[in-house]
Amino acid sequence: MTRPKSLQVHVSFELAERVRIAAERRDISMSEWIRSLLQQACDEDDLKVGLSAWMQRMHRQALFTVVGIDALLSGHSDPDLRDRARGAYARRCAEFGLVQTPIEGGFDEA
Repeated sequence: MTRPKSLQVHVSFELAERVRIAAERRDISMSEWIRSLLQQACDEDDLKVGLSAWMQRMHRQALFTVVGIDALLSGHSDPDLRDRARGAYARRCAEFGLVQTPIEGGFDEA
């Protein structure tokens, strides 16, 4: 078994007292309490990084889908199909209580 690495941190007397009290409430040492918080913070950070990458990937895929559908609707033989689809989208947004903004779907940019 490897020896644990000792970390040193400087805190105010007030914070040190709060840490001591919190550790006592859990019937563990201050070191154990701080170690558990550090582990939790690192785990949450790893999760956030993973979720961020996943969200970016989903956003890119959704954007590609929107652009592709818009292109297909624009080139459709029925020239009114695109406008009807946008109208249906606006109605669905209203049904679900979603507010459209000019930079989101359903509006021309120009």
